[in-house]
Amino acid sequence: MSKTNLGLVEYAKSKLTLPTIYMLSGFGRVLTHSNIDKRIANGCAHTIRNQSIIRAGVGKYVFDCVGLIKGYLWETSPGVVPYKMIDGVYFPDSDNNVKGMYDRAIEKGSFVTMPDIPGMLVMTSDLGHVGVYIGKINGLKQYIEATPAFNIWAVGQTNETQRQWAYWAKHYLIEYIEPPKSIYTIVRGDSLSRIAPRFNMTWQELYELNKDVIGGNPSKIEVGMILRLDKNIVFVDRIREVIVEKIVEVEKPLNIILQQDDVTVTVVKEVNK
Repeated sequence: MSKTNLGLVEYAKSKLTLPTIYMLSGFGRVLTHSNIDKRIANGCAHTIRNQSIIRAGVGKYVFDCVGLIKGYLWETSPGVVPYKMIDGVYFPDSDNNVKGMYDRAIEKGSFVTMPDIPGMLVMTSDLGHVGVYIGKINGLKQYIEATPAFNIWAVGQTNETQRQWAYWAKHYLIEYIEPPKSIYTIVRGDSLSRIAPRFNMTWQELYELNKDVIGGNPSKIEVGMILRLDKNIVFVDRIREVIVEKIVEVEKPLNIILQQDDVTVTVVKEVNK
């Protein structure tokens, strides 16, 4: 499957840079007066009630919330969106509303259990609205959604303070690629020779990365011990050493101190409160 969660995120972000408008049934084509007239003729109360706002968007790319997801599946270029066609193949079951997307998802659950993987679909409690999780900025979860809310009336970016989500799901037609792990926690029965092949390295390479954690004997690993899988991971004690070495600069932000020491930091545990 060529459609991935990372591709969905990039697609959604790309729509932030284009002129878009919200209208029910939109999935990325250019809005025309004919489209609006058809919705009105079919008795769409939302379109009738907001006709003046929607007509001002004629010529823009039109989306509703599920249309943002469908657009990613079907679009071949901006505005060119063959109905139910994914990479030239007809998928008759690819046109779903929010509930349909949730029902078809194999992996899904309550929002509080959502894995921190960009490209997850997030849904409201009534399964009437959907957005795309794109990651965090300054600790706040960020989403892209097509919505008339918050006076957006387009594809826009929101954060976790603006809307309460109830569910998450992986779209059944999208392959989800998880970010590579940076750390590993030792469990009972582990040894370096058993762990290393899982991360495409030798036990010697894994040991070299973690000599400061393991000590002089590579067989002496303990349950609960945290190993780095990336040389750029810096554990708490090393961070403290850097700070002590640069005590004269303690008034500077931690990230500046560490940058001056040419250290890239991934926070592994809650530190330096």
